[in-house]
Amino acid sequence: MLVAPVTGCTCGSKAHPAPSDVPSAVGGPIVSASDGGAGSAGARLDLAVFSAPIAAARVSHQDIVAGLVAAEGVVRVMGIVDGKPGWATDVLPGVSWAPDAELHAQAAGDGGVALVWRGLRSGKVGRTLILLGPRGEIRSEATAIGAAFCATADGLAWIDPRTSGPTRVVARRWGEPAGATAVSVAPDRDPTLVCGDHAVFVLGDGDDDLTASVLLPGSAPARPPAVAIRDADFGDDDEREHDAYTLGDDLGLVRVGSSGAVSLRELPRDGAPGPWRRLKQTIPADDDVMAVDGDADATFLVFTHDADDACPGIGSTAEGVRALRVDRKSGAESLLDLAPADCDRSPGPFWIAAGAPAGVTLGWVERATRLAAKAAPIAGASLRTVASLGAATVKSRRIDLQADALVDGGCDDRGCSLAALLRPAGADGMQPEPIAVIGYP
Repeated sequence: MLVAPVTGCTCGSKAHPAPSDVPSAVGGPIVSASDGGAGSAGARLDLAVFSAPIAAARVSHQDIVAGLVAAEGVVRVMGIVDGKPGWATDVLPGVSWAPDAELHAQAAGDGGVALVWRGLRSGKVGRTLILLGPRGEIRSEATAIGAAFCATADGLAWIDPRTSGPTRVVARRWGEPAGATAVSVAPDRDPTLVCGDHAVFVLGDGDDDLTASVLLPGSAPARPPAVAIRDADFGDDDEREHDAYTLGDDLGLVRVGSSGAVSLRELPRDGAPGPWRRLKQTIPADDDVMAVDGDADATFLVFTHDADDACPGIGSTAEGVRALRVDRKSGAESLLDLAPADCDRSPGPFWIAAGAPAGVTLGWVERATRLAAKAAPIAGASLRTVASLGAATVKSRRIDLQADALVDGGCDDRGCSLAALLRPAGADGMQPEPIAVIGYP
């Protein structure tokens, strides 16, 4: 499970079988909470009332979706089982739409969900965290947080929204009423959080190195920070970027140098950092790493590749999608061509469903590059499931739809899911729209 800044992705959701590649909105009767549904009074079991942003998470074989109900100025959360909404809760009143508003959901403890709204609330811009139970019951007061949060099986950690002095990382177990400071990060370091199954890694990005502390929500103080990346270890090859992810409760790091050289290492929760492994494959300067994650077998890097001559006469650059698979035991590298450059579709954002039952699934949103009148900006999603039986094999699937938002819902032992805010035929995106849950293996 990876969540660094609040823009990170989450893993953990269920697949509902999709009858075709053009899904219908998940439906059900419009029933108010007072008519037998769970949740706050007036929250209706109607999936056709939402506006962007939306969020989704798979929790205990239940798809949980959330979105802005602009007409009422609330964030509404709904639980969907077997394709039908079972409960609805209005969790954050006083919110307003803005072009940069964000909503994120992550599985939390015993079937609940942690929800973060970033945008206008009561006339002020900020990030607000709220915890819900398996039936939408509110388990905590709305809490202002900073630029990152992440959840484990045992609890939650987030960055305090202070703007001066050391940065406080606050943590709490699911059963505790409030959080407490677990780590302080020096003012000269930029903090991020990465959660494993139980451990939270607090990363501090400095001018010449990256440090990592480990904490368990609600337990003993965090371990003192250790140096995870030291620029001096790479000579004159300055860092272009680094990415972090977790494997169980171990931290994985990927460093890309200015030369394009790629290096990997792992930091066990309870041990010394492992050695750096320098790969044979490089990432050219014009290519961009879009997602990094892994499982017990391999580490995956997904990156885009510019194809300058792919669209003659159009005057635009198209991007192909590739992935690098690195076997964790043997170190064998496989370069996978996932999608050629497409002049009609632009890829991104990306996610990696490392817990997909059919194999690690690499996914991304496809946005239309040339929009017809009243066409939605999102034209579909692409999925690439990678299985390794001696050599990596890739199974491809494209889901075509017209949507104003599309988010990863994560995976569980039954499958994975996406949530899409579908634009009805003939609509212009200025009215409420239905959320559809789309399953995949």
